[in-house]
Amino acid sequence: MSARKPVRPSLSRELILAAALNIVDSDQVRELTMSRLGKALGADPSAVYRHFRNKDELLLAMADAMLEEVAADFTPVPEPIANLRGMAWALRGGYLRRPGLSQKVASRFTGGTAEARLILVMMASVEELGFSRDEAIARTRALAEMTLGHVIMTADVLSLTSSQQAFDLQLATAYYSAPSYPVAPMSREAQLTATRSDSDIVFDTMLETFLLGLTNEKSRVRRKRSV
Repeated sequence: MSARKPVRPSLSRELILAAALNIVDSDQVRELTMSRLGKALGADPSAVYRHFRNKDELLLAMADAMLEEVAADFTPVPEPIANLRGMAWALRGGYLRRPGLSQKVASRFTGGTAEARLILVMMASVEELGFSRDEAIARTRALAEMTLGHVIMTADVLSLTSSQQAFDLQLATAYYSAPSYPVAPMSREAQLTATRSDSDIVFDTMLETFLLGLTNEKSRVRRKRSV
């Protein structure tokens, strides 16, 4: 009696997304091809197109899946400034877990439910500071684009070779008196850590300056409305 072949589960959007993210986690997005994805799924690559019209739609769905992870990792707090700070760092951390994918999607709207939920959380925190809905929309978008713009810069640098990263860090030290890093060659892992640390320091300054501006503006808005 011949052995029965294992039954491959039916493809679904969730199964395809999980396989695509696994590929990105192991090899980064440069290796994500439909043929590779089909092989990982044990299916003809054309089967993916029954669930996603094209690769761009798949990439945006992957981005929204990353935002689902951000939402799961983020714990709201009562204080709005602390809430915005936590959300900005959660976004940064979530995207930079997959820098190769972030290079492709961090500048894009995903059109997904996770993106919409996170925007509403950020907007509500800004409104709690005393801003109108229209004012909150502008400030929420500014915070999101500042955060994701720096994510893209960081992801680009993380994609460089170790020697290129070391060159950039040395120039940052020379030009801006940033924290000093060893001139001696570093391992790839150590270089990535040094690059990420340098970027985190810059982002922290950007974020705290933005939040301080919101705090000061909040006081001015409330004084104006109390007159």
